[in-house]
Amino acid sequence: MAYQDSNAPPVEAQTQAPGEESTTSSWAWIWPTLLVVIIVRLFGVVGGLVALGCYYALQPKLGTFGAVVISGVAGMGAAIGILAMIR
Repeated sequence: MAYQDSNAPPVEAQTQAPGEESTTSSWAWIWPTLLVVIIVRLFGVVGGLVALGCYYALQPKLGTFGAVVISGVAGMGAAIGILAMIR
């Protein structure tokens, strides 16, 4: 038997009408993957890692497409900044 905190607010069951589909997609992984592959090919591993981290940090707040755009810009900016510091 699981422990239940008597001070915790009640947990409401998630009800979904029959035939109503969820808003999440099983194809949601394709956008960040394409973004990271393109950035890694053009700018290097550091830019790809920054873009991937930014995407997963921003996706709950901005949604998929907003996070893809901003993380792409951040990944390119980080890669160009590292390149400028090296040279």
